[in-house]
Amino acid sequence: MYSTQNAKVERVIDVVSKRFSTYGYTRIKTAAFEKYDLYSTVTSSVNRKEMVKVIDTTGDVLVLRPDVTIPITQELSHVCNHLTSEYRFYYIQEVFRQSFEKSEKTERTQAGIEYFCESSPEADAETIALAIQMMKDLNFKEMKIEIGHTAFFNEIVNGLHLQEEQLERLKTLVVSKNIGELNLFIQQLLIDPKRKLAIEQLPFLYGKPEEVLERAKEIVPLPNVIKTVCYIEEIYRILKLYGLDEYVVIDFGLMNHMDYYSGVLFQGYVERLGKPVLMGGRYDELGKKFEAELPAIGFACEIESLVKALQNSAVDNANQIDLKIIYEESELGSAIQLAAKLRALDLRVVIASKTKESMNSIDERCIIRMYEQEHIVEFQGNEQPFTSIEQLDWLGGNDK
Repeated sequence: MYSTQNAKVERVIDVVSKRFSTYGYTRIKTAAFEKYDLYSTVTSSVNRKEMVKVIDTTGDVLVLRPDVTIPITQELSHVCNHLTSEYRFYYIQEVFRQSFEKSEKTERTQAGIEYFCESSPEADAETIALAIQMMKDLNFKEMKIEIGHTAFFNEIVNGLHLQEEQLERLKTLVVSKNIGELNLFIQQLLIDPKRKLAIEQLPFLYGKPEEVLERAKEIVPLPNVIKTVCYIEEIYRILKLYGLDEYVVIDFGLMNHMDYYSGVLFQGYVERLGKPVLMGGRYDELGKKFEAELPAIGFACEIESLVKALQNSAVDNANQIDLKIIYEESELGSAIQLAAKLRALDLRVVIASKTKESMNSIDERCIIRMYEQEHIVEFQGNEQPFTSIEQLDWLGGNDK
């Protein structure tokens, strides 16, 4: 039996897929099995111990797809070693990672976009706008996008000659905003007092864009840092043009575990879930791993996490159709023709005989009754007679 949970998953996939398409993205798929060497030579966040490995008939080690960005970039590098035009791809497919947590599934459905384009505030803002619009489409009431930049932290620690372990520890403390531990850790470092102050302030460079951007320029007056702040400032200005600035938070302590990100970073949060539902950023250097110049930006989200976060929202009505046509036997032909025309408007339509109406338990947003004496449309508690399909044109604009 088709479960309600499966229906929710399919409904979310449908909403996400439609939104990606409206921004000009084309759906693609990557191979389920990839050569292990692809992930052993490219630095990424994928823990090799989490990869699901198999050995093929030739003795080569393969892995079930643990990531999508890397293979897409590699495939594009085979046909394009230098970006001469923009490419927009989206995917909705399974990724496989063995988790050390028993509650976590090995197989997860991931949706995301890859926008291969030159770095610019306009392109980055559009990508972030798409991420916000996708969450709005899913009817989340409370949501926010945190925006940061890899260069901000990197420029502050540049030239400090920290050991790898020290650098990783520092990143962890900044991301977790562990102020006490961070201050103790910094005091042990033999670095310039101004740099110490800048690092101490990183966890506090979080909040309303206008305030954070202004404070960042004052606290870290390094030329490259100012340049980065101005870049984020321009992204925010463009997001205001989209009318989406109310959802934006700036976080200059933001760092992504994806090692191939090399520019703007962002992650999205919604109500009822204490972790990001989507993560993304710019990865202009990844193509060089495949001897190609392929600057790009993208983001990904797990469908299961979105469904979990939705819970009691409108998407819980995943089985709900747009229209149900109830007909008397004499109107069967007319009902079939009307259903075909409405389906051509991308509406979900079910037809049922009046004698079997009680057997049809599918929820609907609207009912059309086609009886020999009259045709009636019922919507939101109101009844209205109609005589032609033209009188139902408004149904094509119904919120699906």
